[in-house]
Amino acid sequence: MKFGNWNLTDTTIEWTGTAYNSFIIDRATLLETMQLPESGETLYHWIVLATQEDWLDEDDLYDLNFAFVFAAAFSMDEFDYELLDKTIEFQYEMLGDEEDEDEEF
Repeated sequence: MKFGNWNLTDTTIEWTGTAYNSFIIDRATLLETMQLPESGETLYHWIVLATQEDWLDEDDLYDLNFAFVFAAAFSMDEFDYELLDKTIEFQYEMLGDEEDEDEEF
């Protein structure tokens, strides 16, 4: 199944946009979390990592979010919608910060 430039397989979510970049999420680790060093807030690891990739644009990240939720729905692990909301809120803040930096130049 495709979500924009993301291909959802039985075992991965893979970036298929360009040959120069690669981003592959192993679905077995899809719902892993991380803590932000500055705030200690817990977020979904893969969404944060993707947001930090300069070559992924907003549309790519939004498509990844949809693929993430779709894959999570079929996960045997417990999916936390509140945690997803916090993670996407962080993502929007990061994207807003990037836009602010771009406007300064």
